[in-house]
Amino acid sequence: MASSVAFPKEVFRFSYAYDQPDKPISSVTLDFGDYSRRVSVSGEAVDQVEKIIKLIEKDLLPYSATIGGAKCRRMIGMCLLVVFLTSIIGSGTYWWNTRHHSALSMLICSVLGLLLLLFVPWDRYFAGFALYQSYSPFFLIRHAPEISFLALVVVLAGIPVSYFLSRNER
Repeated sequence: MASSVAFPKEVFRFSYAYDQPDKPISSVTLDFGDYSRRVSVSGEAVDQVEKIIKLIEKDLLPYSATIGGAKCRRMIGMCLLVVFLTSIIGSGTYWWNTRHHSALSMLICSVLGLLLLLFVPWDRYFAGFALYQSYSPFFLIRHAPEISFLALVVVLAGIPVSYFLSRNER
């Protein structure tokens, strides 16, 4: 039976519940998702409950990340959206008035940043929880979240760099 069950390549929500009321540890609940990560252990043997909690925490801590989840994505996404839209308006106006080729690079960086922000699947890259079935040998696939984030940082840095380069040409 177990060999016929297909496991998906990516899981973004996982729940597990163990319940045996007659045992010293009566229940263990693991609930991981985009909005919450919750571990609950209960039972009559307090020392065993604390040991299980510490063991689960110790085992899961190396796999945790500081940045991720829907709230983080929404907050950072809205701030970056405002930055890119403001930059497109400002750099577009600046380029229209000066017609410097380096002023055009500010506009290009702003548009590229907005496109990255809108079309990269950030919900997959900065998920609150993600579990992957297999390890990919391809560098670009293994490090897609980091590469996308680095591209966004480069585009963000390119906007002020382009501005200062255009000022030095005068």
